[in-house]
Amino acid sequence: MTFFGGLIAVVVLLSVFLGYRIFSKISDKRNYSGKTGGVMEKTFLFLIISLIMVSINALAFILSYSFFWEKAYRTYDEPQYIATVIGYKKEITKGKNFSNSSYSDRVIFFPKVEYTNANGKKIVKTLDITSNNPPALGEKIKITDADNQNSTNALELDWIMLGAGGIFTGVAAFFAVLLATYSSSYGMKKRIMWSFGAALALTLINVFCLVFIYLKQ
Repeated sequence: MTFFGGLIAVVVLLSVFLGYRIFSKISDKRNYSGKTGGVMEKTFLFLIISLIMVSINALAFILSYSFFWEKAYRTYDEPQYIATVIGYKKEITKGKNFSNSSYSDRVIFFPKVEYTNANGKKIVKTLDITSNNPPALGEKIKITDADNQNSTNALELDWIMLGAGGIFTGVAAFFAVLLATYSSSYGMKKRIMWSFGAALALTLINVFCLVFIYLKQ
């Protein structure tokens, strides 16, 4: 199992555990005895709470790993190259323009780049990240890469979008901790303080990763 796969497993298991604790506290406050469909209601409630916890923890920690922590580590650990954009890899995702509209296909273009590694071998790979305005054909960009990676690590980033992403993951961490501490004996004021602390810590870590990547360009 890769480190990323292990991280996903830890996030899911921890989220289900926290979801069970929240579910238990809610169940203690409700009387299911004598109710028709009580078991089904409890099962549905547990699944919904667990799904919410998995989703919000994934937004906080898996996104942080994918867009900040791993990129900062690769920037530190891998050799840097100047690559040339030679094409694009097309991927189709589902999305919608408005909250009440139906989902439709969206085409995303990941730039393909070519560079010569330290052994003089020409390498062609896809960038690990893209944006609404991907680099043009023939454009030179800074990357890092290693033989065991499936994609190159782009160093020239959309700093505004990633900065907003750092704030977004911090907000997700706030609600993740706020929900997780529901099963504790803490009052709301202390829970909010803990949540603000977690949100600030995660935001600062992610912003530090961005600053590190910028300084290594």
